[in-house]
Amino acid sequence: MSDQEMSLHAKILGGTEEAYRVARMIEGLLMAQVAMAVDRFGVADLLAAGPRTAEELARDVGADADALGRVLAAASVYRLVRRDDAGRYALTSTGELFRTDSETSARGLAGGFLGPGFWATGSGIADVVRGKKVDPAAPGGVYEFFGQHPEEAVWFARAMGRITGALVGELAASGFRPLASGRIVDVGGSRGTLLAHLLRTDPESTGILFDRKEALAEAPGFLASAGVADRAELVPGSFMEGVPAGGDLYVLSQTLHNWDDERARAVVGNCHRASRPGGSLMVIEYVLPDGPEPSLAHLMDLIMLTALAGRERTRDQLAALMGSCGYALVRDTPMDRILPWRVLEFQHEPG
Repeated sequence: MSDQEMSLHAKILGGTEEAYRVARMIEGLLMAQVAMAVDRFGVADLLAAGPRTAEELARDVGADADALGRVLAAASVYRLVRRDDAGRYALTSTGELFRTDSETSARGLAGGFLGPGFWATGSGIADVVRGKKVDPAAPGGVYEFFGQHPEEAVWFARAMGRITGALVGELAASGFRPLASGRIVDVGGSRGTLLAHLLRTDPESTGILFDRKEALAEAPGFLASAGVADRAELVPGSFMEGVPAGGDLYVLSQTLHNWDDERARAVVGNCHRASRPGGSLMVIEYVLPDGPEPSLAHLMDLIMLTALAGRERTRDQLAALMGSCGYALVRDTPMDRILPWRVLEFQHEPG
């Protein structure tokens, strides 16, 4: 069966390659939710040992056998699994990517980014385009949701850890080292993927991992496995209220895009006030292009618009925002082989 034949709507739209692309967009809800279920229930890891029936899998994961079987049947449409005549499911080469031990594992990505906290916000894009204001910190916002559903916060931390892991891989492959070192404060660093890398890069440095309590849930185990737990302190809190003082290097990685300019300035201002004189700030973001060319940063900008009332920014916009808080740009390092990241390093100015 061809890809076009495995779509609900492609033939209605004419059956062409272009129709198939549009149909896949329309069917995105189904595709995404099937991927999330396969991810969250660890189906790929269970099937790694060999084919299993839906009933056998359901017993292992504590699921309803009929419902899981229907999800698995749908997963076979998307070629994540295949079913034999005996009703047993086996992994395909695509499904292998959901195994935890896969070198390019997608485990955690679907489970974190397609959970109810973000899914509900994405479905409201039409209202946002009409002018509805999004406030993630207000009742019903994503931050309140994660606070009330810590298990969802853990899934999101895993997804962000996977993304940050790819970033760390790029930093390591490029040989990047920050201009500043010493006492590193990772603001909003979740489980500590980036901080662990920075501490391993500079064995003389120490670190503080600062984030909401629920976001730090997996940090102790991760930092221990990275061999840096003895040099990293976990501090729970809100960076809107303040950040730990006395740092030589403050790190904001994929954090400022969560906020509008006013709140982003509040976060940066807190870093500036807490910093040691002459300290540094390292900002890593998906940076929008200056020209009209397509960029994956535009897709992330849409997520920021609907979920967090934040935005992606150009290099000049980021430099201006930092400048209004007392920081001067000293180095700009593109890190865009995989995603449109840039590492912008700023120097603390008196004031």
